[in-house]
Amino acid sequence: MKCLSCQSEKVENFFVLKNAPLQSLITIKTYEEAIAIPKKDITLAFCNNCGFIFNSTFDTSIDYYTQGYEDQQGFSPTWLTYQTGITNRFIDKYGIRGKDIIEIGCGKGDYIQLICKLGNNRGIGIDPSYVSGRSETNPNVTFIKEFYSKKHGELPVDLIVCKHTMEHIYDPYNFVKNIRNWINKDKDIQVFIEVPTIVRILKINAFWDIYTEHCSYFSPGSLARLFRMNNFEILDTYLGYDDQYLYLEAKTSKNTTSQILPLEESVEELKGYVDGFVLKIKEELGKWNKLLLRMKEENEKVVIWGGGSKSVGFLTHFNDLKVISHVVDLNPHMQRNFIPSIGMQYVGPDFLREYKPDKVIIMNRIYKNEIGKMLSQMGLNPELICL
Repeated sequence: MKCLSCQSEKVENFFVLKNAPLQSLITIKTYEEAIAIPKKDITLAFCNNCGFIFNSTFDTSIDYYTQGYEDQQGFSPTWLTYQTGITNRFIDKYGIRGKDIIEIGCGKGDYIQLICKLGNNRGIGIDPSYVSGRSETNPNVTFIKEFYSKKHGELPVDLIVCKHTMEHIYDPYNFVKNIRNWINKDKDIQVFIEVPTIVRILKINAFWDIYTEHCSYFSPGSLARLFRMNNFEILDTYLGYDDQYLYLEAKTSKNTTSQILPLEESVEELKGYVDGFVLKIKEELGKWNKLLLRMKEENEKVVIWGGGSKSVGFLTHFNDLKVISHVVDLNPHMQRNFIPSIGMQYVGPDFLREYKPDKVIIMNRIYKNEIGKMLSQMGLNPELICL
């Protein structure tokens, strides 16, 4: 087994999640279709050479992204406010105005539309799961419903954006290498990357953030090392969104340096986090199991707020307890669909008016105030439990 980031053979498996749904974010219209989605183990492996963490048993033969993949987050005011703020900061920091921007893995197009609108830029979004009409119209933005490939290297570009895409790339070394080889080598091109940070997952035992579509897990150090190996100059790395997300800003350069930025941890330090996770994860899962069983004994109505991957990651461990009754999500394109392998149907917030839950488990604590306000406006006051 080789590392998919640095090609080293100094790789070891350290955690196995049994029977995870093979898909988390596809829209499924019936219960029967949902429970027919198979399950497969997730095996996390650690590279002792570069610190990269990946699912060593990931099935690359599955079509994860062209059969109704649904990941749009722009229905939350909290999310929109944050994205607008961090984008304006990036634009001001590097003078990203009037530029040609390509977003690899643009989803439904929300972000490429945003950065082009705020900076009066020209944009091209590339993603096989793109659906027209799901974001505002901008004559300066076009979309290509494909996977990124060599031919796209011929497109005009000053900045490449890759937000919440690289965690879905099973072979990140060749992905970054190809970007570097395919684009114009005669000028410096900037790169803006956003991924979940594995450091947080390891530190707080965030088991709900481990699911099939995330086959690659990056830390500040491993992500920076990957881009340096492929002749990018690292400009900055930092955390955001309650330290959940890792950002990397870089540019192509013929004379890269090996300067280590303050946020970058060593491989040895990250190995310590891995060892700590292995020691504590069973205890963490046991605490949740005990808490959920107590809710069941007390006949409480319990719902999850926050559909998609995190809820699937959570229910992978606890659905058999039959404690959670419903999963709520703001995204209207998820509502009324069924959760893969689990069979529970997503509902909208208005469903709770009549259901009146006793407890709401919030999949992302950053939304607590937003969700609490919505519940209060519905005349509800359940206990909020935040992950």
